[in-house]
Amino acid sequence: MLRKIWIVIFTVVVLPCAAHSQDVLPSAISSLYDAALSAMQTSKSPQDIHRMVEAMDSPDWVGVAPTGEKTSREQTEKQLLGLLSILVGQRQIPGQKIVFVGKSGSRALIVYWVYRTTAEGLVGSMVRDTWIQTGAGWRRSMHEKLFPDRLLKLP
Repeated sequence: MLRKIWIVIFTVVVLPCAAHSQDVLPSAISSLYDAALSAMQTSKSPQDIHRMVEAMDSPDWVGVAPTGEKTSREQTEKQLLGLLSILVGQRQIPGQKIVFVGKSGSRALIVYWVYRTTAEGLVGSMVRDTWIQTGAGWRRSMHEKLFPDRLLKLP
């Protein structure tokens, strides 16, 4: 009897909440991801890299590695300049698969995603991006890699 009560509670309360929290990714954020991945492939100058970062990330953006190490937007932009040493068209740029989108307050979204597909399957890290709606539109304020790059076994 108690088991049936829990099943009813789960069905009536938990499932609708889970379905509601997995909102659709706004087209503006989807477009920013697409533009950034494209710019990573086609950028030819430091200015191109800067425009890509400026269009996507807030000035106070923070990156967090699986070890907890934090990097600033400026540090990451400098690291991205390394792409320019690889010929356009020969850069291995990750693909992206959105796993979950959830709201965090009225002006923030949390996007979980994985990247890079190989013959063995998805490779990379699970990533959690926090997006904030600003006067300039949606901007990513935090980019967290939840575990190191490696082969992922997903269902």
